[in-house]
Amino acid sequence: MLKAVQGAKKSITFETFAFIESPVTRKFSEALAEKAREGVAVHVILDGVGSRDVGKFNIGLMRNAGVEVEIYHPLHNISPIALSNRTHRKILVVDGKVGFTGGAGFAQAWTGNAQSPSFWRDTQYEVRGPAVEQLQEAFCENWSEMTGKELRGREYFPKLSRRGNLRAQFVFDSPKDRKHPLAHSVLMAINSSRESLLMAQSYFVPTKPFREALLKAAARGVKIEILVPNKDIDSKPSRYASQNHWVELLRGGIRIYQYEATMMHGKLLVADGRLSIIGSGNLDDRSFFINDEVNLHVDSVAFAKEQTRMFRVDLKKSREITMENLPEVLEAWYKRFFARLIENQL
Repeated sequence: MLKAVQGAKKSITFETFAFIESPVTRKFSEALAEKAREGVAVHVILDGVGSRDVGKFNIGLMRNAGVEVEIYHPLHNISPIALSNRTHRKILVVDGKVGFTGGAGFAQAWTGNAQSPSFWRDTQYEVRGPAVEQLQEAFCENWSEMTGKELRGREYFPKLSRRGNLRAQFVFDSPKDRKHPLAHSVLMAINSSRESLLMAQSYFVPTKPFREALLKAAARGVKIEILVPNKDIDSKPSRYASQNHWVELLRGGIRIYQYEATMMHGKLLVADGRLSIIGSGNLDDRSFFINDEVNLHVDSVAFAKEQTRMFRVDLKKSREITMENLPEVLEAWYKRFFARLIENQL
């Protein structure tokens, strides 16, 4: 991603949830500032909550160089709805030609390879070809909402030709749309599955419609495997709330694994070894109905095979949760009880 920024000629659009003071964040701030000084149009959206620890130096460095930096729903915003609605999108588009998305934020935790608890397990994807235009549209939607300015022209939307043989489509969502395409697409993938479902979900808090869909899929013979984080998760209430549903899912024949090496922050669904859904969206109400998110759908057996291979590698560092060992990993009942009360906000 840094190399792509350093090679920009015309434009850079960048939107993320977590941009936190660290050496890697400083490198990106410096690179974005340098490009702005060279005359590249650089536009940045940082979430007011996720990037609250970005540091004044990084913001000042970019703005003084001519980078247009916007803070999405700052903490001083007095509207409760605005404070709850965050941009959790992960977007970087360079010259309108190459895009990046996935689960990764910008902090020291994302600079390793899950080799210790200090470095998270995550996946980020580079995209080229016509789908990049859709990722750019996702950024432009929020940019227009925040600034009233439309980003158009060939520097942002060049003519793009096919770069491979994958069928791909970005789906982006925000609560103001009230159509919830992320939720519907995930639910449709579950309901349409006939053979297998692989899911790696950092914040797995499935509400009743999703639990019912998973259980119905398992009942019709779909092999379902779900990978979740261990106690190192950064959002403890999400783990507590997730555990409230494990017994029901396990009894329904669904296999659950707990990633043991470090915090697992990935977001992945592979249906029937063909459809892959990747991106920023978690399987919880916050991603589906409260936050701004962006996911990529890829219809490709070859691509799904690669995601499955990564999933299997992760399982080697995981522990299967069963009815027998469940008492060993369950958090205290009162923690799970209170998490249930705020489940739809997690």
